[in-house]
Amino acid sequence: MNVSEVTTYNSIALGVNASIYAYYANRIVAATGITTGNCLDVGCGGGYLGLALARITTLEFIFFDQSPEMLQCAEENIANFGRRLHARTLHGRVQAIPLDDASVDLVVSRGSVPFWDDLATAFGEIHRVLRPGGCAYIGGGLGDPRTRAEVEERMRRQHPEWQNKDRRPPRHDNQHYIEALTAAAIDPFAVNRSDEGLWITFRKS
Repeated sequence: MNVSEVTTYNSIALGVNASIYAYYANRIVAATGITTGNCLDVGCGGGYLGLALARITTLEFIFFDQSPEMLQCAEENIANFGRRLHARTLHGRVQAIPLDDASVDLVVSRGSVPFWDDLATAFGEIHRVLRPGGCAYIGGGLGDPRTRAEVEERMRRQHPEWQNKDRRPPRHDNQHYIEALTAAAIDPFAVNRSDEGLWITFRKS
């Protein structure tokens, strides 16, 4: 995306799409029970999922992305969020996360996993940086059907030109992810596709 597109994307994510991130933040807390410690937001973009989690937890955040432009956007959003958020940004690729073994309690990601190559290595790296008892909650979607309908209606009214752009990620079936998780020697794991999107979860023993 160019600078203008990044600005528009950020405005939409913080505005029209804010309810999507709030929805998944609540789902993550309910599913994992993790509200303290360190959270790594992989493929964070402007930091939207982590920011939503910061509103309902006392987690410390690492916003991680391979795009310098999106990390700059995340840094601005973190600054605007205020003192409640303890966070830093980190540049790199999910296939080689520049963090120590067993250094984070929660790994989250929304919307980036369909774009990852070498999935087995990526999942292995996520598993490596998790502490024992730590959880990964990775996937994508637009919330539940009600949230999705509300967001789509607001997009039609406020950003019709953006909604018509085809930015849909590649679609992979569940088996695609199951094979990569198995190759990464992660066990157990769950790959769930429902009206809330596709979500991959595992807890490190």
